[in-house]
Amino acid sequence: MGRHNAGQDLTEALKLAPHGSEKVAALPEAGALVAAAARKAPLHERVFFFMAYMNLTMVFLIVLILAMWRWA
Repeated sequence: MGRHNAGQDLTEALKLAPHGSEKVAALPEAGALVAAAARKAPLHERVFFFMAYMNLTMVFLIVLILAMWRWA
């Protein structure tokens, strides 16, 4: 007990277990995995990403211009 971390693939550890896979199959189901539908990002999120990438581009351009000005 207590030697396996949560979220890890325990396929190999199950082969080394003193019991079979029927013990794992007998555990209660915690929930169902539902496929998420593709959603379009909200407008405020798209505007945020646009402004963030625009800001990053402007910073790189300014650094490039300063570097060329300094060493040209």
